[in-house]
Order: sequence, then C-alpha cells, then structure tokens
Amino acid sequence: MIRAAYCTDMAETERVGITPKSWKAERHQGVLHLGKRWYVVSADIDEAGSIQGVRLDGPYEDHERAEAAVEKDREQA
Repeated sequence: MIRAAYCTDMAETERVGITPKSWKAERHQGVLHLGKRWYVVSADIDEAGSIQGVRLDGPYEDHERAEAAVEKDREQA
C-alpha cells in the first residue's frame, strides 16, 4: 500500500496540510501543467488517507480541455 506523506494523518480529528475540514473518502482530481501540456491527475483516497490508485490522463492541448475531461468523469460517476 502506498501512503502519501501529506495524507498519513487523515483519520485524525485535526486538519492536516491543506485538506478541507469536510474531508471524505472519494476520488480526487486536479489539472496539472507539465511542460507545454495539461494532464488530469486522479487519486482514490480513503478516509484514513490511504491512496488506492493514482492515474495520469492526457496530455490535453489546453487547460480548458483538461477541465472538461474532469467534468466528464464526474458526470459519469
């Protein structure tokens, strides 16, 4: 099992790092800019902060297309 350093104390009652107080187990997604390309990073993180899977999709030509991919994935979930 892989555990990210910033997620190790997610089950505790205190906030850790930049995680929101409303933290819950779910898929977390974000848009990442690397070089001249845009990517979508997805991770399934449980309530204890354990990462169950990380995925990098792309590249996309621009930020808007990467964001559209995130929205499409949310609609399908």
